[in-house]
Amino acid sequence: MSDKTYNITVENQDLIIRFNKNIIELDTLKKFLDYLELESLKKKSSMTTVQAEALAKEIDIDVWSNIKNQFVGE
Repeated sequence: MSDKTYNITVENQDLIIRFNKNIIELDTLKKFLDYLELESLKKKSSMTTVQAEALAKEIDIDVWSNIKNQFVGE
């Protein structure tokens, strides 16, 4: 490794990033990688904002119907 705090190499379709584990906490790194994955999916998606909002509302309704008895009973 050079004087840099990181090293990036490319092998076939993979990016390999090496750095000292003391640079970042594992949880923070996982959140960052999740963010990168979501950004990649977002770029590939043809969903509009209106469609995304409708899907989010549908998910909220479904989740609430599955957990509401834990909060308000039936």
